[in-house]
Amino acid sequence: MKTYLTLVTMAVAMHANVAFAQLPLHQKQHLHNGQITKSFTEPIEKSVAASPEIGIIAEAFVKEGDRVRVGDRLAAINQSVLQESLAIAIARAESTARLDAATSQLELIKSQLEAIESLVTGGHTNKFEVEQKQAEHQTAYAELRTAQDEIKLNKLEVERIRAQIKDRIITSPINGFVTELHKQLGENISNNEPQYATVVRVDELKVRFYLDSTTLETTKVGDSVTVLIGEDKSPRLATVTYVSPIIDPDSGLGRLDAKIDNKDLQIQSGIICFWDEDPSLTREALGVEPNRNFRR
Repeated sequence: MKTYLTLVTMAVAMHANVAFAQLPLHQKQHLHNGQITKSFTEPIEKSVAASPEIGIIAEAFVKEGDRVRVGDRLAAINQSVLQESLAIAIARAESTARLDAATSQLELIKSQLEAIESLVTGGHTNKFEVEQKQAEHQTAYAELRTAQDEIKLNKLEVERIRAQIKDRIITSPINGFVTELHKQLGENISNNEPQYATVVRVDELKVRFYLDSTTLETTKVGDSVTVLIGEDKSPRLATVTYVSPIIDPDSGLGRLDAKIDNKDLQIQSGIICFWDEDPSLTREALGVEPNRNFRR
């Protein structure tokens, strides 16, 4: 048991050391009372819009800096061949010539069958003629079903081609701003390079600090905290989104993430920010009532 616990302890320590070693240099160099209290604002979400289809960029609907919402069109890949195929498929799906002919044929044979069957009782026809007409009736019915199935398949083909065309429209996966276009008009989207545009969401921003165990033990996800934005250290409320369960044994620090409401877009991504060392004074300056969930 002792050996097992020792191995577990070593594994946890190794994981924490690796995490600390991967810290950005600017954070490693900014230690305050054993804590990493300096960070930078980052987009709450970042996504690269890519195409599942290959082809040439035929239309571009946005430029860098444009604001987009989920599902907004960013670009279209050439689809002229598919549009022609769609027109043919629609014409086939709307054509009822075969169905009309099969329906008429079935009605005719049905009438003939009913007439022959009425003559059987009077002895004016024989059983063979009745059976022959019944076989014709079954064949006509099968032809009608085939015509109906053909129309269904043609309609499914229309939907399939429309889905292919839809896949050739690159849309935004998130709300945000287009920060980079990876392809221009006329350039090729390939399997190896399907990326078209980078979109970032900044109506909320995230920040990351590495703090001592005491702070982490008294802080939980959902707590309100204050961070100081910019060189002038303007206070801003933030909400804790992650508290690391692991403390690095060498530094005694653990990770804490928080998000900042930025619906007014007044804070840019990449702005320097600091962990507030005296949150009670900051919250008083902000005119915010004490938060029972906020503990230091």
